[in-house]
Amino acid sequence: MNVQELVLKLNDIDAVKLGEFKLKSGIISPIYIDLRVTVSSPQLLASIAEMMYQKVYCSGTAQGKPSLVCGVPYTALPIATGMSIAHDIPMVVRRKEAKAYGTKQLIEGRFKEGDNVLVVEDLVTSGASVLETVRDLNSVGLTVTDVVVLLDRQQGARETLEKNGLRLHSVFTMEELINTLIESGKLAGKTLDLVKAFLEANRNVTVPAPAPAPVVVASNKRFEERAKIAVNPMATKLFNLMASKKTNLAVAADLTNKQEILNLAESIGSEICVLKTHIDIIEDYDQTFISALEAIASKHNFLIFEDRKFADIGNTVKYQFENGVYQISKWAHMVTVHGVAGSAIIEGFKDGLKQNGSGLLLLAQMSSKGSMCVGEYTNQMIEMANNNKEQVMGLICQERLQSMTDNLVLMTPGVQFNSTGDKMGQQYNTPEYIIKEKNTDIIIVGRGIYQNSQPKTEAIKYRAASWNAYESKNFN
Repeated sequence: MNVQELVLKLNDIDAVKLGEFKLKSGIISPIYIDLRVTVSSPQLLASIAEMMYQKVYCSGTAQGKPSLVCGVPYTALPIATGMSIAHDIPMVVRRKEAKAYGTKQLIEGRFKEGDNVLVVEDLVTSGASVLETVRDLNSVGLTVTDVVVLLDRQQGARETLEKNGLRLHSVFTMEELINTLIESGKLAGKTLDLVKAFLEANRNVTVPAPAPAPVVVASNKRFEERAKIAVNPMATKLFNLMASKKTNLAVAADLTNKQEILNLAESIGSEICVLKTHIDIIEDYDQTFISALEAIASKHNFLIFEDRKFADIGNTVKYQFENGVYQISKWAHMVTVHGVAGSAIIEGFKDGLKQNGSGLLLLAQMSSKGSMCVGEYTNQMIEMANNNKEQVMGLICQERLQSMTDNLVLMTPGVQFNSTGDKMGQQYNTPEYIIKEKNTDIIIVGRGIYQNSQPKTEAIKYRAASWNAYESKNFN
């Protein structure tokens, strides 16, 4: 099959689409090549894989077989698989995010440091997706010199990849595709004019270098040492409480009946450092509930964490925090805050925080599947915390990253001994994994305890597991 025949076959299966499409680079294109449909045409898919292999290794630009092949997730995975099978080349798979169970690997498969990987992609515009895959392959000691794609959109990817020491091989370019469609009468008139104008205006799509893969680090200071360097008074109090009570277990009391919450708090209070509430889901809420909960917290020496997740402008959150039915600032030792409104949101809390020395917990990462609290958002939340240490006591996160300082308390939700997750996107990790491998400070357990018929017994197990994991760390 030659390039012209391939283009027409792709057009026949509706892989070539005309209209208005947003590309990964963010630009709007009047033409879109959707190679995902090729998985329903096995012979065509096999031909594509072969043409791409031949382009690299039978054109004289590269010598011999690569050690491994790796498809950029997800469209290129079937192509890479076809190439792997046809030429007996081992394959590795790059996950978009490391799984939180099993081997917990970002790169799956058998390989050794120094192996050369041929990266396979369906098409390139800016080259951003390829660079992200190369970054993760490099992070485990693999090398990449060549990248093969079916289509080069001729919008800057080749130049970008070359600057990063990568050779780009393409079976055909956007110009060749368009010429084939014109010659066959598939592209004409105003649509053709739009496509040509678009390509001319977008010859180079600049792409920033991908962010380095997050690096998980360990704190080498014990809680009592970190209490001395904490700026927020509630962070100091919590560090000291954990050290003296010997518990880094928080329990999420996500119950809707006030007496059930009070019973749970009384039962497990001796085992926890923090009880987390969602005050607005309590169906029979009244002020007597708060008084009773405060009494239990004082009796058993734990703090109250209202998981309100404030996310509005400063003036609005001031009222939400201090006023209304719940008057959260008067009793909550800590509350959660989203950063979508920017750092100005913290101004809305300043007066209320002074009432009982409370602290803010910024949501840097979440435990739900598909969470958008990743990448630059996470970095911005860490920066916001570091710039507002008097108000911010810590972060809700899934791992300790390099820029998370020791004066911040790191709390991690989504913890269970059973790490299978639920049907609504919640993902679970074990206490040992969170404390020892992800190096955060406090595990937050919900259903694993309050849905158990013996919550006190279960809380004792979680407390022991998380505290033992903490004690097993290497401290100065």
